[in-house]
Amino acid sequence: MQLLIKGADIFAPEALGKKDILIAAGKIIAIEDAIDTASLVGSVEVIDGTGKIAIPGLVDTHQHFIGGGGEGGYQTRTPELTLTQQTLNGVTTALGLLGTDSLSRHVESLYAKTMAFNAEGITARMITGAYHLPSPTITGSVQRDIAFIDPVIGVKLALADHRGPFVTREELGHLVSEVRVASLIAAKKGIITVHTGIGKAGLDQVFDILEISDYQPERFVPTHINREDIWPSAVKLAKMGAFIDGTGVLIDDGSRGKMTCAEATRLSIEEGIANRFTFSSDAGGSMPRWNEDRTRIVGMGVGTPDSLLIEVRRGVEKGLTLSQMLAPVTANAAHQMGLEESKGHLATGFDGDVVLLDNSTLMLTDTIAKGRIMVADGEAVVKGTFE
Repeated sequence: MQLLIKGADIFAPEALGKKDILIAAGKIIAIEDAIDTASLVGSVEVIDGTGKIAIPGLVDTHQHFIGGGGEGGYQTRTPELTLTQQTLNGVTTALGLLGTDSLSRHVESLYAKTMAFNAEGITARMITGAYHLPSPTITGSVQRDIAFIDPVIGVKLALADHRGPFVTREELGHLVSEVRVASLIAAKKGIITVHTGIGKAGLDQVFDILEISDYQPERFVPTHINREDIWPSAVKLAKMGAFIDGTGVLIDDGSRGKMTCAEATRLSIEEGIANRFTFSSDAGGSMPRWNEDRTRIVGMGVGTPDSLLIEVRRGVEKGLTLSQMLAPVTANAAHQMGLEESKGHLATGFDGDVVLLDNSTLMLTDTIAKGRIMVADGEAVVKGTFE
């Protein structure tokens, strides 16, 4: 079955104007001013794009597929994500990981959920490890996980966080070496997603290892950096060649020290690092509320994928262009994951991942993943196995 989207305003993420998009065999095979259905061979399903904006499927680089949390007791373990949580929010590509809890959560379970999402119709990748060292793995080593397990593209590590490990220079250097060698052998991106806590050291250990070694800054992807305390260091790292990742804010409540990703996008443009900035949802992860001295959790929220489009709309409302707000969650995010040749753009030869938005409200109306209609007119037409 071929899909033909007619007359939508294209943001690829750059603005292309009104065009038609033809998808076949899961790929975009043509984007033209007008495509005549009579000229096509075989069955064609036409989607009317009038009054809609077509954007690339969103790429979410930080999700807890099998849930997270647990810092406030077993009852605070958050639930697994579902397929429709992704597609109803325009996410067609996602990266799964573990967090604080690698005792009751396991990398093997994350692998199973990653493969389930792929089977259900979106594109999913994962990283091995968790907050702690030595990293929990499937094969017994970070290097072997990345090299020999197809969806694994890197490893997780926490720095500057009271829940994380005490990491020595030698341990960090060895981890970077493992990731680098595995990435070369398997032709993968090879990243270390660094949960960046509010601790005293910040990103100092990353800068230290880069100063004394020949490792590349692009190995590191510090996340949760849309905070006033860590933003200057993250910008410095981005200017050295790393990707830096903010976390979507659902409600802009003016919290001290926290900035929205819309604001961080604006600052990334001013700092000249717009192509090295991404933001992600932390979907499925816990959003703990701590007491004053951060020794006890007093409440718990859960990250959701809808924060991506919320931030996109927030940025447009504050004067940024739609293209500027889309780049961090499409082209840049795909590049961060090493998928820049198939994801993050609306272009011939790229995967048929397309999201349609109402052109007046920027609310999602349709989601297409790998050429398959997942959401139509705001309703999920494809659901997960147990939804």
